Amino acid sequence: MNRSISTLTLLAGLVLGVTGAWVAQGAAAGSRPASHPAASVSGPIGSTATTFRVRGTQVPVDPDKGTYAMRGDLVGRWTVVPAKTLNATPRLYVEAGRERFVGCLDRNHDEVCQATEPHGVLRSSYIYWSSFAGNGQLVRGRWVHPVTGGSLAFEGSQGVINMLDTPAGYGVRTTYRGRVVLLPTPPAPM
Repeated sequence: MNRSISTLTLLAGLVLGVTGAWVAQGAAAGSRPASHPAASVSGPIGSTATTFRVRGTQVPVDPDKGTYAMRGDLVGRWTVVPAKTLNATPRLYVEAGRERFVGCLDRNHDEVCQATEPHGVLRSSYIYWSSFAGNGQLVRGRWVHPVTGGSLAFEGSQGVINMLDTPAGYGVRTTYRGRVVLLPTPPAPM
């Protein structure tokens, strides 16, 4: 069996699984305000972690340098560091890498990071795949971003953020939704 065919078969399974999760996640989210806590779960040493549903848009700042502005429930700067191209054909492009978000979880939806809102650095890895029409135009792109940790309020964080790229005029519109799990902030030493 050709190795590239088995890689594409694996990718197709991933796409179907993520697409199903994206649809199910959207249905489960219902009309609940996006960044309100979705649930509390038990974390390390009996602590309680809080899961936040997040959604919004990503806007290019300098795509050549991999920098984007996040709007919605996440406010700040998102930086993409591509690591490896997994497939590059005229109809399908796939890459993987890592990312860094510096900003906050905008709980009051004022588009500004307040001192009382969870903020810091959130790290994730990603896999991105996009399909193209015969004329080279984007049909759709999807990103899956497992959260791998962070610093300050995002230290020990977990979760997954899904992004969707769709054609919009002469550009691309990127939307995101997902869940970010934050550990409780330990009390300050006295």
